[in-house]
Amino acid sequence: MVPYVSFKSDDKSAIALEVFHTIKSVPLHCHNFQEFVLITKGSCIHHFNNFSMPLIPGDVFLVPPHEKHGYTIETPVSMYNCQFYPNQIADWWNEQFGTILSNLTASENNKPVYPADLNRQHIIHLSVQDAKHVQAMMDIMLKEQTEQGFAFQQVKQDYLNLILVIITRARLEQYANLQKGEHSSQNIVTEAQQFIEENLAEQIDFSDYARVNSISPGYFRATFKAATGLPPVEYLNRLRIVRAIEYLKNQVVPISEVAATVGIYDANYFSRLFRKFIGYSPREFRNRVKKER
Repeated sequence: MVPYVSFKSDDKSAIALEVFHTIKSVPLHCHNFQEFVLITKGSCIHHFNNFSMPLIPGDVFLVPPHEKHGYTIETPVSMYNCQFYPNQIADWWNEQFGTILSNLTASENNKPVYPADLNRQHIIHLSVQDAKHVQAMMDIMLKEQTEQGFAFQQVKQDYLNLILVIITRARLEQYANLQKGEHSSQNIVTEAQQFIEENLAEQIDFSDYARVNSISPGYFRATFKAATGLPPVEYLNRLRIVRAIEYLKNQVVPISEVAATVGIYDANYFSRLFRKFIGYSPREFRNRVKKER
């Protein structure tokens, strides 16, 4: 039986903040509150909606009440966790924000495929600027929760509202070009994802790929982003870094060889890209893994 976890705050705001810096995996569990999570550093595997999805910094997602989920964590990861009871925040809250919560857990694409497809778990990938903005607001909420100064409960509620608006705007932009019901569009994306999987170690030019397949490069990029939540290049880089994480756990293989294995033949560029996605350089990441074991 999957256990239920308890709410992490006893103040009357109906909102609880936690920050995790951990390498310990979290087994499958449920809760009777809403929860959204922001990954800020490192990487882990999230088990939810019958999928296992690699998460990286900037990923944010909502887990509804009574839905089981958990994390496999093999490398250092940092995440912000916000728990809340919509019905207890304010009488008007559900009327204004209930639709937002429903939309944040609705798939834009009913046929998600492949590891980098954010649709699998309704993940919104925030820009670096938005991720830092949301993290800063959650830091304020955590401080208010700890210090409990004048009107701290109202401050927590106001920041939660603003965060949900920011995440919703990012979602709308992420899937802005999706045209539901177009089977041909889904085929384009599925075939492109398969091509990426099979040619991950090769140099991929998506403009050339589109032209070879008799598709306008602009239409291809828009269709791909609409279906997966990521532009083709960012999807490719995300998948390369997720694969690189697995290879970096092997302390013997040189970092330059890991980079080449995932299709990046400039070790310096690989290091910059890895830091951009994960928050550590490949060497720092490997050292942390070694230290934690």
